Amino acid sequence: MLARLSDADIDAELKHLANWRLNANKTSILNEWEFDSFKTAMHFFVQVGELAQAHDHHPEFISNYTQVKIRLSTHDAGGLTAKDFALAQQIDLLGQDIGKEPNLNLEQRLS
Repeated sequence: MLARLSDADIDAELKHLANWRLNANKTSILNEWEFDSFKTAMHFFVQVGELAQAHDHHPEFISNYTQVKIRLSTHDAGGLTAKDFALAQQIDLLGQDIGKEPNLNLEQRLS
Protein backbone atom coordinates (compact mmCIF):
# COMPACT_ATOMS: atom_id res chain seq x y z
CA MET A 1 0.00 0.00 0.00
CA LEU A 2 1.20 3.49 -0.81
CA ALA A 3 1.86 5.91 2.02
CA ARG A 4 -0.35 8.95 2.42
CA LEU A 5 1.57 12.16 1.75
CA SER A 6 2.22 14.74 4.44
CA ASP A 7 0.68 18.21 4.15
CA ALA A 8 4.11 19.62 3.19
CA ASP A 9 4.54 16.99 0.46
CA ILE A 10 1.05 17.70 -0.87
CA ASP A 11 1.75 21.44 -1.01
CA ALA A 12 5.03 20.79 -2.84
CA GLU A 13 3.39 18.44 -5.36
CA LEU A 14 0.57 20.89 -6.12
CA LYS A 15 3.14 23.40 -7.40
CA HIS A 16 3.83 21.03 -10.33
CA LEU A 17 0.21 20.83 -11.45
CA ALA A 18 -1.93 23.12 -13.58
CA ASN A 19 -5.22 24.24 -11.98
CA TRP A 20 -5.67 21.32 -9.58
CA ARG A 21 -7.37 22.27 -6.31
CA LEU A 22 -7.04 20.59 -2.96
CA ASN A 23 -10.16 19.77 -0.97
CA ALA A 24 -10.53 21.20 2.54
CA ASN A 25 -9.29 18.13 4.41
CA LYS A 26 -6.39 17.50 1.97
CA THR A 27 -7.60 14.05 0.95
CA SER A 28 -8.23 14.68 -2.77
CA ILE A 29 -7.42 16.98 -5.67
CA LEU A 30 -9.89 18.18 -8.31
CA ASN A 31 -9.61 19.72 -11.74
CA GLU A 32 -12.18 20.79 -14.34
CA TRP A 33 -12.02 21.21 -18.10
CA GLU A 34 -14.39 22.91 -20.53
CA PHE A 35 -14.28 21.72 -24.15
CA ASP A 36 -15.65 23.08 -27.41
CA SER A 37 -18.04 20.16 -27.93
CA PHE A 38 -19.48 17.05 -26.36
CA LYS A 39 -17.41 14.94 -28.75
CA THR A 40 -14.17 16.58 -27.62
CA ALA A 41 -15.11 16.19 -23.94
CA MET A 42 -15.89 12.50 -24.42
CA HIS A 43 -12.63 11.94 -26.31
CA PHE A 44 -10.74 13.47 -23.38
CA PHE A 45 -12.80 11.40 -20.93
CA VAL A 46 -11.93 8.16 -22.76
CA GLN A 47 -8.24 9.07 -23.04
CA VAL A 48 -8.05 9.81 -19.31
CA GLY A 49 -9.79 6.50 -18.64
CA GLU A 50 -7.18 4.63 -20.67
CA LEU A 51 -4.39 6.53 -18.94
CA ALA A 52 -5.87 5.75 -15.52
CA GLN A 53 -6.18 2.07 -16.40
CA ALA A 54 -2.51 2.01 -17.46
CA HIS A 55 -1.59 3.55 -14.08
CA ASP A 56 -3.93 1.13 -12.27
CA HIS A 57 -5.45 4.16 -10.55
CA HIS A 58 -9.06 5.08 -11.11
CA PRO A 59 -10.33 8.64 -10.63
CA GLU A 60 -13.82 9.85 -10.01
CA PHE A 61 -15.30 11.46 -13.13
CA ILE A 62 -18.19 13.83 -13.61
CA SER A 63 -19.12 14.72 -17.16
CA ASN A 64 -21.78 17.19 -18.20
CA TYR A 65 -21.98 17.92 -21.92
CA THR A 66 -18.76 19.89 -22.57
CA GLN A 67 -17.44 19.81 -19.00
CA VAL A 68 -15.29 17.11 -17.40
CA LYS A 69 -14.40 17.10 -13.70
CA ILE A 70 -11.87 14.69 -12.24
CA ARG A 71 -11.14 13.98 -8.59
CA LEU A 72 -8.11 11.98 -7.51
CA SER A 73 -7.53 10.28 -4.18
CA THR A 74 -6.04 6.97 -3.08
CA HIS A 75 -8.86 5.35 -1.16
CA ASP A 76 -6.68 2.58 0.30
CA ALA A 77 -4.40 5.21 1.86
CA GLY A 78 -7.27 7.42 3.01
CA GLY A 79 -5.94 10.44 1.13
CA LEU A 80 -3.38 11.61 -1.38
CA THR A 81 -0.35 9.61 -2.43
CA ALA A 82 2.38 9.96 -5.02
CA LYS A 83 0.16 7.92 -7.35
CA ASP A 84 -2.46 10.72 -7.43
CA PHE A 85 0.06 13.36 -8.39
CA ALA A 86 1.73 11.16 -11.02
CA LEU A 87 -1.63 10.58 -12.70
CA ALA A 88 -2.58 14.27 -12.40
CA GLN A 89 0.65 15.22 -14.20
CA GLN A 90 -0.14 12.78 -17.01
CA ILE A 91 -3.69 14.13 -17.27
CA ASP A 92 -2.27 17.67 -17.49
CA LEU A 93 -0.06 16.58 -20.39
CA LEU A 94 -3.05 15.00 -22.09
CA GLY A 95 -5.03 18.22 -21.67
CA GLN A 96 -2.17 20.21 -23.18
CA ASP A 97 -2.00 17.82 -26.13
CA ILE A 98 -5.67 18.37 -26.94
CA GLY A 99 -5.02 22.11 -27.22
CA LYS A 100 -1.85 21.94 -29.36
CA GLU A 101 -3.60 22.99 -32.54
CA PRO A 102 -5.55 26.14 -31.58
CA ASN A 103 -6.95 26.70 -35.07
CA LEU A 104 -8.15 23.12 -35.44
CA ASN A 105 -10.29 21.78 -32.61
CA LEU A 106 -10.27 18.11 -31.66
CA GLU A 107 -13.64 17.45 -33.27
CA GLN A 108 -12.20 18.55 -36.64
CA ARG A 109 -9.07 16.42 -36.12
CA LEU A 110 -11.21 13.33 -35.41
CA SER A 111 -13.38 13.77 -38.50
